[in-house]
Amino acid sequence: MNRIRSYSLCLLVLLYSAKVTGQVVNQAKNEALITSAVTKFNDPMSTDPIVSNKILQGLLLIRKSCPVKQQQTIDLLSCEQKSRQGDIAGFIVGMEGLVRQKPIFNNSILRHYYSLNITKFWIYKNNLTNASGASITNISEAKKSRVNRNISQAYQNRALLFLVRNMKDSSVYYAKLSTKFAKRSDSRIELALSFHNEGVIHSHFGEIEMAVEKELLALQMAEKLNLFYFESLFNRTISNYSLDVKNIKESYTYLRKAISISKRLNDERSIVLCDISLGGIYINDFKCVEAIDLLQNAIKKLEKFKDAEQIGRGYEYLGKAFEKTNRELEALNSFNLALSYYENIGNRDKIGDIYHDIGLTHLKQKSYQQSKIYLKKSIEIRNQEREQNKLYETFRILSDLYGKTGNKDSSYLYLSKYVTFLEQNSTSKNAQKIAALTQKNSGEQRERLLEMQGESLEKELKEKKILQLQSDRRFYGIIFTVIILLLGVFIVLIVLRQNKMKQEQRVTEMSQTLLRSQMNPHFIFNAMSVIQSYIYENTPALASKFLVNFSRLMRLILENSSKEFIPLEIEEEILTKYLNTQKLRFENRFNFKINIEEELRIKRVLIPPMITQPFIENAIEHGQLHTISHGLITVDMTQSGDLLKISISDNGVGRTKAGKIKKNKSHKSMAISITRERIEILNKKYKGKGNLSIEDFDLEKKTGTQVIICLPIIYELTTFNHEEKSSHN
Repeated sequence: MNRIRSYSLCLLVLLYSAKVTGQVVNQAKNEALITSAVTKFNDPMSTDPIVSNKILQGLLLIRKSCPVKQQQTIDLLSCEQKSRQGDIAGFIVGMEGLVRQKPIFNNSILRHYYSLNITKFWIYKNNLTNASGASITNISEAKKSRVNRNISQAYQNRALLFLVRNMKDSSVYYAKLSTKFAKRSDSRIELALSFHNEGVIHSHFGEIEMAVEKELLALQMAEKLNLFYFESLFNRTISNYSLDVKNIKESYTYLRKAISISKRLNDERSIVLCDISLGGIYINDFKCVEAIDLLQNAIKKLEKFKDAEQIGRGYEYLGKAFEKTNRELEALNSFNLALSYYENIGNRDKIGDIYHDIGLTHLKQKSYQQSKIYLKKSIEIRNQEREQNKLYETFRILSDLYGKTGNKDSSYLYLSKYVTFLEQNSTSKNAQKIAALTQKNSGEQRERLLEMQGESLEKELKEKKILQLQSDRRFYGIIFTVIILLLGVFIVLIVLRQNKMKQEQRVTEMSQTLLRSQMNPHFIFNAMSVIQSYIYENTPALASKFLVNFSRLMRLILENSSKEFIPLEIEEEILTKYLNTQKLRFENRFNFKINIEEELRIKRVLIPPMITQPFIENAIEHGQLHTISHGLITVDMTQSGDLLKISISDNGVGRTKAGKIKKNKSHKSMAISITRERIEILNKKYKGKGNLSIEDFDLEKKTGTQVIICLPIIYELTTFNHEEKSSHN
């Protein structure tokens, strides 16, 4: 019996040990998963709510099996995610649970998130005393961490606190500080969000033009980084700002972009928010019936997300649509629903707007007393919140109300206030400036605006690099020395390679010059022979005329033979004068044609000088053109792919018969060998596939000769660059 009890006890111990071991293993796995998720969550690219939402989904699946501390970590990340998505109601509920537990986080990332979100929590709860204390603590901790991104986020919260207090100067000051540290951080997303935050602040204080300008900067950065979620958000925000000043066309333009991106991302929440904004546009575009259907469907979808602020906005727009279609009871019901949502989240700015709308609706119903009560409530709240920019419209309506009830003094008083405001603040001018800004962003002028603003960003990024270098001088000193050494070796190799290339180029150019110098004396020798024979065989008067023509030809040759390339027009002129001179010599016993493709003239194609003349000379001399009737030399220049094709043909006696005719054996024609070598050098220099071919013009009778020269095609600009480069060398 005792033995059985011992065995049972051992079995229970083993089972318990196995259970404990399994729990420890699971906890270790969960801990590793959570740690990895926290790191990914803090990655700058994970700031995109769509990315961070995927990370969070995996954590929520294991939450129930985690101990309390791990659950607190998951809950904190969930609150951070709701904050990123703008789900204020969900954020408040989640943070209330965490605040009651008073968690302690060892991880620096989690400590920052908790400190950051505690500040937001108290702001949204309208407990500004606690919010101020939490904000100061958040900034202090962020500065100790020396992480610029954290400091930027802490200052963003501080700016939000002063926005809620309606202290404009302080709010703008801390927003700019946030942007300053965002520029120094490694997160371009944080910089885009800082610009967006500045835009929200300027919008709150009625500076819509400045708000649009900051939002355009945020949009530019989102587009560069391909942050599609934020592209949708910033486009939608710009659309809302444009709608505030009645720029319906621009509002449509930016909202269409937001809708397109949201649908591509399949982001249901963003699509619904776009529908809410579209409903607002429809109302201002006199499409109230369409707006009502759209807004009712959007509100139903938003209820799934429990987004109190956006649901309130949906009911606000719905109330305006009902009011414009003379359905005052439904309008009042919608406005009251909007009011309840705004009161739940403590948005006094919107509460003032709703009181104004309710007062206007009662006025349409001729419920003057009720209208006056709500309009004065609106004025009271807006005075408390220091929202003077929204008061003027309420002044105008109160003036109408008192006019209808016969109270002329009060009517005149509020009308005076309305006129005074209009004199000091021109909404129409503001709207025109915003339209100009958004049109610049949409059109060609957008690049100039963003380029100027981008230069400012570049300067501040350089300042950031300088600060980083100063903070870690030794480390960068070592890296700099290594880079200098590697760069020195690299430069030496490049210089050696360039010297080798220059040397090869000089050899090539010298070879080309040598061949041209060989060709030019050869041509002049033959030309002088022509003059000599002409003087012996003709009268002095004709010899004089011949010499005049030849002197002009020689001048062209001397001016251009030293050049590597000349324009086709000059080559054409040289050939024409040369052939005319030869025609004089042989008493016009042959004719010639020079055909140049017009496209080559337009493209300013170049040709090596004197490359065709030797073959024309051979056609006259060896082709015996002066001995046959109707002798003809034809020169055609055309483009064949990336080659300049030159065809020189004659209808002379042909190569076979010419070979049988006895010639002065002391003369050796070098034209073919020199020309082939010139083509080979050009091919090497310009990576071409030029060639030279000679064949009978009439293959059956074996009469005439056709020479085809193909050269790499060179344009005038190429030559200029080459010559400039040579001059520098």
